[in-house]
Amino acid sequence: MRRILLTGLLIAVFLSAQDKKPKQPELLVSQVSVRRIDDQLLAVDGSIKNTGTKTYNKLQIVFEFFAPGKQSITIQRGAPEPDTIPPGESAEFHLQLRAPARAVHVELGAEDGNGRELRVGKSGPYPVE
Repeated sequence: MRRILLTGLLIAVFLSAQDKKPKQPELLVSQVSVRRIDDQLLAVDGSIKNTGTKTYNKLQIVFEFFAPGKQSITIQRGAPEPDTIPPGESAEFHLQLRAPARAVHVELGAEDGNGRELRVGKSGPYPVE
């Protein structure tokens, strides 16, 4: 009897997990360009669009840099202009970040003003030129 009950419970759990749709990104990266200015600095340009239903205040873009072999080197943050993005609107970013040695690509993330991690579509990887 226990086996039947456990089996039924497992089937219910697996069926409910299959019904869930993946969550849509709250922000969408539309373009990114990362190029070296010199040995110390990178120029990072791009734009990000709010595809969610909420206004995001004090938005921070999170840049995670990777070495060859997808080894994480460092994480840096910067704000788009403006740092408040209403639903359906876009914001551009033109930042200068410290150039990590051996960085070959970068992936983007985002946090709101409360430090909550946001779902980002087209987050990368983007090459460091």
